[in-house]
Amino acid sequence: MYIYADVVLIVNCIMNSVILVLTAHAAGISYSWKRLLPAALFGGVYALSGIFPELAILYSIPGKLLMSVVLVLLAFGYRTVRTTLVLVGAFFIVSFILGGATLGWLYFIQTEAPQQAGNYLDMSWSSLAAGSVIAVMLVTLIARRLMGKMIRRRNFYQVRIEYNGQNKDVTGMLDTGNNLYSLLGNKPVVLLCWQSAIQLLGSQAAGYLTSTSPAAWLSNLHECQDAAWLARVEVIPCQSVGGKNMLLGFRPDGISVRTEDGLAYTTEVLIGLYDGVFASDRPYEALLHPALITGAHITKEVSVCA
Repeated sequence: MYIYADVVLIVNCIMNSVILVLTAHAAGISYSWKRLLPAALFGGVYALSGIFPELAILYSIPGKLLMSVVLVLLAFGYRTVRTTLVLVGAFFIVSFILGGATLGWLYFIQTEAPQQAGNYLDMSWSSLAAGSVIAVMLVTLIARRLMGKMIRRRNFYQVRIEYNGQNKDVTGMLDTGNNLYSLLGNKPVVLLCWQSAIQLLGSQAAGYLTSTSPAAWLSNLHECQDAAWLARVEVIPCQSVGGKNMLLGFRPDGISVRTEDGLAYTTEVLIGLYDGVFASDRPYEALLHPALITGAHITKEVSVCA
């Protein structure tokens, strides 16, 4: 039997890329192609190393675990032990779903009886593509819900939002169903009640939001006189009950979230203005994106008591 190294490398790079992207979606974090593609290439080289008998130790159970952790760290970086464990768990869940979906599809399209087909299955590009599509649907339906339970679906955190030298402390709820990202830079979006936002913004921007109907915030932006705030404004696409919609958002200087592991801080985030109230029974002012808790780009600072 012949093994074509270039084919092994290309196939594994593609499948590793799919797995890593699905891992990010399952864990609810953002990702960077600049990190993800080299990590996928590393995984392809690792798969290619299986043709060398002297490297057989890398295919032992400890070796596979170690390579999986290294692959996740290369793709998403290291922040805390908890975040790494969540990502490694998501990586294995997605890998098993993808492998099972591909194998299940191969058996499904097999027209011969297992005894007649022997021990071989026809592995083609179309089979890999079909298995990947099925895996994407399964990850969307199953894996994200499983990961949502792992990072606890209803958690409340103290959040500090920084903007133009001003700070606003709010209570935020972790929402694992929040999958909003900005169009520019793929930044996670935090939804903030506009009543809290105007306490952070300058008088001109706050006056505009107060005097203008929320339905006209986007269409009447030319009436706002706060040039500094307008330079940070972005439009956020979202899905609502009535169909596709657009939210008004802006870039803060940074957001810090106090977690069990310490203080999580990031500047790679977008504030989306929400024109309603989230809950009346347990008031909170913001819906936090999961990436603020498990995101690879978050800086963690552990508090130490002297």
